[in-house]
Amino acid sequence: MKKSLIGIVIIVASCNFLDEEPQAVVNSGNYYQSEQDAIAATNALYDYLSVGTDYLWDPSFGGIFFNDYWVFQDLVSDNCISTISFQEYRNLSEFKFNPDNLRIEYYWQDVYKTINAANVVIEKVPSIQMDELKKNHLVAEAHFIRAMMYFEAVKLFGSVPLLLEPTSNLDNAYASRTAEETVYETIIADLKLAEEHLSESFRVGKGRPEPQSATALLSKVYLTKGDYDLAAQYAKSIIESGKYFLWEDFADIFKISNMNKGEIIFAVNFSGTLSQGFKPNQYLVRLLPPGLDKNGEGPENAHGWEVPTEDLYNSFNPLDRRREVTFITSYTYSDGTTETFEPHISKFWDREVEPRGNTTDSDVIYLRYADVLLIYAEALNEANRGPTPEAYDAINMVRKRARFNGIIEQDILPDLAGLDYEGFRDAILDERRWEFVMEGQRWNDLVRMGKLVEKVESSGKPNTTPSKHHYKFPIPQRERDINTNLTQNDGY
Repeated sequence: MKKSLIGIVIIVASCNFLDEEPQAVVNSGNYYQSEQDAIAATNALYDYLSVGTDYLWDPSFGGIFFNDYWVFQDLVSDNCISTISFQEYRNLSEFKFNPDNLRIEYYWQDVYKTINAANVVIEKVPSIQMDELKKNHLVAEAHFIRAMMYFEAVKLFGSVPLLLEPTSNLDNAYASRTAEETVYETIIADLKLAEEHLSESFRVGKGRPEPQSATALLSKVYLTKGDYDLAAQYAKSIIESGKYFLWEDFADIFKISNMNKGEIIFAVNFSGTLSQGFKPNQYLVRLLPPGLDKNGEGPENAHGWEVPTEDLYNSFNPLDRRREVTFITSYTYSDGTTETFEPHISKFWDREVEPRGNTTDSDVIYLRYADVLLIYAEALNEANRGPTPEAYDAINMVRKRARFNGIIEQDILPDLAGLDYEGFRDAILDERRWEFVMEGQRWNDLVRMGKLVEKVESSGKPNTTPSKHHYKFPIPQRERDINTNLTQNDGY
């Protein structure tokens, strides 16, 4: 069983991780002496994002982006249904989850373990004698990751404990929840520091943030908290930089050869070797397609654990390129036989490079250019109480790419025009739904626009009981049992 991060009493050293530091770094206060120590501590942060620190004992419970980040957002919405036998996933899909849900508990713990690892870097690395610019870059990476984790936490749980130093004693073991606005202030401060000090000169390998990663995330943070002018300002900065572009074909986003290229602003890397010395196995490809395996062909060990609702699949224009890329409804084997089935999600499966789709080098995309364009369009509409020409330009760029079917045809998804404030708002919500299936977006989009209950109920998703209290997730009961200072969200 995973151990609690907040509120655990130190009785036996081996039974807590209040003083847990990155796995690749020796747990010693005297360890952080050299540039290599600083690099090792920072590198280990990315282990927490991908496979997590408990991978070796159970790979099904990896880090934040190993599974649940993208699962939560689409299951707890009108997009997807859980077919897995694990009840905790079924309860999420049917809006029957409570504070004892293990997936929510593990997510909370993984968020705070990652925050703690970032706090170690932020506290320890500045005192190391090394190149100042490089040191500032490494610390900026930790600030970016800490901001990202607190952003995920505050979106899901609302007010959360704000820990800004390593949890190594009882001083902050029983932390209370901090007001959302204060948490957002820390997120914004972290991202502005990251934006200033992240440097291309010291960025090593894939899956590392660059200054524009912080800028783009700032635009999303400001949009989420309702600061629309600032959201538009930061999104516009990314657009005007000219650094990113939309791939001509929606399918190109998810090709292994295009990981961290083109429109990818930040993605969690699963295509490299981690500091522990082993290569992780991303679940995106393996779990979503149907179980097809005949004569050594088809996606091996696929399970179809999350499938699209009929409402999601039918919401697409049949000629929208995104529908063809996002879903699979049949598979033809080399002997010419074809299996047909209900729609499953297949957009992350690069069939040419990984025809078996068992293990994969596919990364988890966290920020991409289409997201920034739609943030910009939404922010302008909200700030002006109606769409501006720039807002139309941004959303129509995304729609134009979706018209790709070998020939660009205007009548498939015509450019939007003549909408009022509410009509454009609805168009943004639709466009984001079609663009970001299983990319960790839908639940928050519905919550941000105040339409979670309405959209789930109108979707006809079976066995669901959405309520207003589902605009926040419950604080895990196990955390509250250990730390009685943690209050519960309403409705749980």
